[in-house]
Amino acid sequence: MTNKWKRVTTVIIIVIAFLAIAMKPFSKTEVMKDVLYSSIVWVESKGNTNAKSRDGSVGIIQIKPVMVKEVNRICKIKGIDKRFTLADRKDPSKSSEMFWIYQEFYNPDLNRDSLSKHDMEIMARKWNGGPEGHRKKATKKYWRKVSNRVNLELEERNLADM
Repeated sequence: MTNKWKRVTTVIIIVIAFLAIAMKPFSKTEVMKDVLYSSIVWVESKGNTNAKSRDGSVGIIQIKPVMVKEVNRICKIKGIDKRFTLADRKDPSKSSEMFWIYQEFYNPDLNRDSLSKHDMEIMARKWNGGPEGHRKKATKKYWRKVSNRVNLELEERNLADM
């Protein structure tokens, strides 16, 4: 085999390896977490990073100033070297970080390896109603909205049986 063909073969092997890694299916939990988060984004703001509510909530997941303070408190407790600002509420990436820091802190008992619809309900209702939100009657309507969107997103992704 000539050097040229060895190089071509090496490139083909590298491309195949890259595609195998890139196309690796996500775990059910990762898919469900993504579906939950994107459903909450849809319910809260329909993805509008500049969305504002009368109650002081801002951004794609409608974060209130008190939530920024709470997430910063959690970061301090957990030794996470991050501090968020009010302006971070308009940053989709930082909003997502705040959401997951909050969720991991207030849902320590959820099975991270197998996220169920019931787990998603608890997470969504706590997001809407605070650490005890999953027990509040007022958050049931919110969960119905999120759940409807979750079902739609699972259908759109051809994952309705998850």
